Order: sequence, then C-alpha cells, then structure tokens
Amino acid sequence: MHFIARLAVFFALMLATISNVAATEKPFLHSGIAADAKRYESYLKTNWKPDGKTPAALKSEAEKVFATDPRAASRSLANAVAMDEKDSNAWTRLAEALLAIKPDPDKGGERYDLPIYASGAAYRGYQRATDDAQKAHALYVLGRTLEARSYWRPAIDALSLSLSLASDQTTREMYDRLRGEYGFRMTDYKTDNDASPPRLCLQFSEDLSRTQTDVAKFISVGGKDPQNLVQEGKQLCLEGLKHGERYEVQIRAGLPSDIGETLLKSANIAVYIPDRSTSVHFGGKAYVLPARGQQGIPVLTTNTNRIAVEVYRIGDRSLAATLQSGDMARQLSS
Repeated sequence: MHFIARLAVFFALMLATISNVAATEKPFLHSGIAADAKRYESYLKTNWKPDGKTPAALKSEAEKVFATDPRAASRSLANAVAMDEKDSNAWTRLAEALLAIKPDPDKGGERYDLPIYASGAAYRGYQRATDDAQKAHALYVLGRTLEARSYWRPAIDALSLSLSLASDQTTREMYDRLRGEYGFRMTDYKTDNDASPPRLCLQFSEDLSRTQTDVAKFISVGGKDPQNLVQEGKQLCLEGLKHGERYEVQIRAGLPSDIGETLLKSANIAVYIPDRSTSVHFGGKAYVLPARGQQGIPVLTTNTNRIAVEVYRIGDRSLAATLQSGDMARQLSS
C-alpha cells in the first residue's frame, strides 16, 4: 500500500514537472515564416546535390570561404542541410551566409529573395536546435533576417526569446534598438471635436493591456488625473474635454500593452480642441411644403451664420415616379 502511495506521488511530481516546463516553454511561432522555411527546405532537397561529399566536409569548405565568398559558402551549406536536415548549426550558418551575400544587381529578385531564404534557414535552425545555446543563436540570426525584411514585431519577439534563453550583449543591443524604434509606442493622436463632449484619442502600435485596470495612473491632463478614459484596442480616448480649450497631456513610461511590453519613454503632447465642424442638415424629409400649418422646413446648422438654399419643384409628370421610388418617405440628402 505504501509502495502504491509513493508511486502515485512520483507520478504526480512528474506530471507537475512536465506541466511547469510546458507552461514556461514559449516557442517562437509565425505561420508565414514557417511556410517560407518549408518551401526553402523543399527547394534545397530537390535542387542541391552533395556530389559525394559528407556534410562535415561541406561545412568545412564553407568556413574556409565564408569571409571572402559567402555565396560559395551558402552553396556548400545548402548541400550540407540537404543531406542532413537535422543539423541545426548548419541551418543557422546557412542563414548567416545568405545574409552576408551582396545581391547581384543583374538578378533583381535577390534583394528580396535572399532575406526570405535566410529567415527560412534560421527558422529551421531554431526548430532543429537541441539546447538553449543553439536556440538562442538561431533566434538571434532569425531576428537579423526579419529585420532585413522589415518584419519588426516578429524580429523583436525572436530577439526577446533569444535573450530569455541566453544572455548576449550583441543580441541585447539589437533588441533594445529595434524595440526603441518599432516596439510598443504611441504612434499618433487625434481630436474628435464633433463628439459631444469632444475627446482626444491616443493611438498606439499594439493593443493596450486588457488586464491592467488602473490605466489612469499613466495619463495626466494638465498635471491632473483624467476625468474619463475609454480603452479601445490600440486606442485610448480622453473624454469630457471642452471646445476651444488647450490641454497638456502626459503619457507616462510603463503603460502596459497586451503583448507584455510597456511604454519605454514618457511622451508629452499639447492639443487644442477646436469648435465643432461646420454642418448643415434638414430637420425633416423636406420634400412637401404644407399648404396649411407650418410654413417651412427646419434647417439645422452648426457653426455657420449663412447658408445657400435652392428650392426645386417636382412637376406633375415626375410626381408619380417620385412617390413610387419612395423618395418622399426618405430624408433629403445634402
């Protein structure tokens, strides 16, 4: 009985360990890059032949010419991975070689194709890695390939995961640079002066955190807490403002996003809330002037003292068609 109890405890601990590992494991996933990797690997297996050389010999050849002729090195490494698709280091080194190639101006597609091939190779290097050091380096190279493709968010994510696996100064510097330029940040703002009351909407590059309940502590208006905040995805709107007023708004560093990043730097903006936009519209359907009773059609205006009006008569021959079309029952358009 004691043996069964100890066995049960053992299995419970094993399950807990597996669950903890699964919970902390956060693989890099991107369907587009995964598709690029699949296509590139299929292309290599179909088109590259080792000519009787072993993968080790091919990798050795690549290293000898890597610094002077990365194109030749990429050919040797392509042959190596075509023979041994599980070699993580060869895949990652192939990505580095492809990145080092200077595109041939006579081959216009190389400028776009080489970074795609490189990201596919780096992604395979990451997938085939067997330890944290291999994964970290493959993710760093993947981040470089994605930067070359202007895939800013995936590049930042790859570098972040690389740093979580192994500390590296070069990776850290690249991550800090990309995050500062393309990470979570305020991108724009706009005033909605036609709302009642008007509001100011701050726009961000990512969705704001859905778990942070006290967003107001990151915003101040004229040095005071905002009256009312409305969070809408990537937008944060300050409501309860007044027409004709100027506002100094501060967005403090630390504002959290839904992807886990926080605002790195505080931002200050000065905005003016203008009067409502000029507008004119009819208050009724405006088609038939009554013979008796109210002798007019209400016209509602905003911020204008004068309007130009044209009055049209529907002739007897057009009256039936106008009634049949339903225009009489609809609001007159502008």
